[in-house]
Amino acid sequence: MSVADAIMSILGDDSFAEYERSVYEKYQQKAEQEIVEMINLLLSSIPFLLVLKQWAAKTACRFHGFRDITIRLISGRIYPVRSPVFLKAKPKRKRGRVPKRHKGALRHLGLELMGIINQTSPALVEACVSLAVLCPSFEVAAHALRGFGIRMNQHFLQNLTGRFADLAMKVRFACFAAEAWRKPGLKILICVDGGRFRERRPKRGKRKKDQKRQGFHSDWVEPRLLTISQFDRQGKKIRSISPIIDGSSGSMDDFF
Repeated sequence: MSVADAIMSILGDDSFAEYERSVYEKYQQKAEQEIVEMINLLLSSIPFLLVLKQWAAKTACRFHGFRDITIRLISGRIYPVRSPVFLKAKPKRKRGRVPKRHKGALRHLGLELMGIINQTSPALVEACVSLAVLCPSFEVAAHALRGFGIRMNQHFLQNLTGRFADLAMKVRFACFAAEAWRKPGLKILICVDGGRFRERRPKRGKRKKDQKRQGFHSDWVEPRLLTISQFDRQGKKIRSISPIIDGSSGSMDDFF
């Protein structure tokens, strides 16, 4: 009997690669079912709801009941959860202006507190954003995620990455407020670098009848990168302290 025949006699018609994937998928489904049960238990908890109401009062929101929604876990599968919904207060109307649609009026503060962004779990967000940054395009990143068993649409991946970037921009300065950067007499190295790329800017106005697409302007943009690192008295870089890395694609005033 050959080695292949011996494997087939134990595993059946499946190859070992197919057997390995099926086992991982089997136990992953069980793990995700347990996670969903824990999320529903936490969201329906009265002490947790009281904490959310206190947080909502500080963010001009009020409790608006529960709503059945879906979330995505690390496999990319969709699961139903029952989430407490909070209604954001309407902005004050300015004179002479017609009130616009109240965007972002409903907030799922419970999911936000758990780090669930755009109804996507933190583990899945980490995998998606990491590959979106490393890969040359969202299409390639989505294909790479499917190779790891994560079902992901490239358009959803793009929206998720943009949403994560918006949140990161809001808290980026808080990340630089560590005690390691507040000590007097620090020796630091400040490096500035730049480059050039074209940025698409959609054309204004109505699209002509014979045009299939709106069209765009491709202006040259110069992104600038700022890096600040700490050094010891011997002039060696301190590896234990993460450097400050930030940048901008706007003007020099925006950059500074």
